[in-house]
Amino acid sequence: MSKSDEDSKILSEELSWRFLGLRIARKTEILALAAFFLSVSGLLWQILNYVRGPVVRLFPSDQIIITSSGKLGKNYAGQPDLLALIATFAYVNEGDVGHNAVVRREYIKFEFGDRKIEHRWYLTGSSDFEGSNPTFKPEGEARPFPVTAGSAVSHDTLFAAWEIDCEQVTRDCNPAENFVVWDDFVKTIKLTKEIKIKTVALIYSKPPAEATCEIRLRDWEISIIEMEGWLAAACAADADARLQRSARPQKHSS
Repeated sequence: MSKSDEDSKILSEELSWRFLGLRIARKTEILALAAFFLSVSGLLWQILNYVRGPVVRLFPSDQIIITSSGKLGKNYAGQPDLLALIATFAYVNEGDVGHNAVVRREYIKFEFGDRKIEHRWYLTGSSDFEGSNPTFKPEGEARPFPVTAGSAVSHDTLFAAWEIDCEQVTRDCNPAENFVVWDDFVKTIKLTKEIKIKTVALIYSKPPAEATCEIRLRDWEISIIEMEGWLAAACAADADARLQRSARPQKHSS
């Protein structure tokens, strides 16, 4: 190889870049190189969204209607008056277009004394008031529903207690653990004045979506529960509840 050929080769190497095993001449237009990077990044983004699939978020419920099954006319003959809860479930699907999701079931959980209570969805629809009583207008029995990608949906859900299948549980089990008698609830809430709520949605082929909020009842609200048999209670998300607690005036000893 002549000296001129060697000089040409060295010059060629100096005027080129290496990227991912490719040799790119420096004289290549910047726009062409930018287009290459954009196409690669676009492909990577599509792969990421495909693997990510639907991403369903559940918002904390701003309001929980606390009432009894008898107040709603949902009692069976011979059944004691039981606690009934109505909560708003609002969802958003952050997934890319085409990645729709299906909500299989909804739950509401809370602690009642030393018991951990779990109620399952019974009816979906909308809550309202007639005179001094709460009402629930069902759209139908609770059943799976879609949450389209890039959209938000919401509805009210009436929850009910369900018997525990103790045959599937190894520890001590009470089939009626989730049933809370209304009078017992009123007695307990007069002492505790707080209910920590967890709302849960089971998403088909995805992890559950969860949200938490806290009901903090004042004395006059407890009186309404006791006298009227129901209350539309504000439920503050965890961060809001902590802010409310920190903002409460402190008593100072003189």
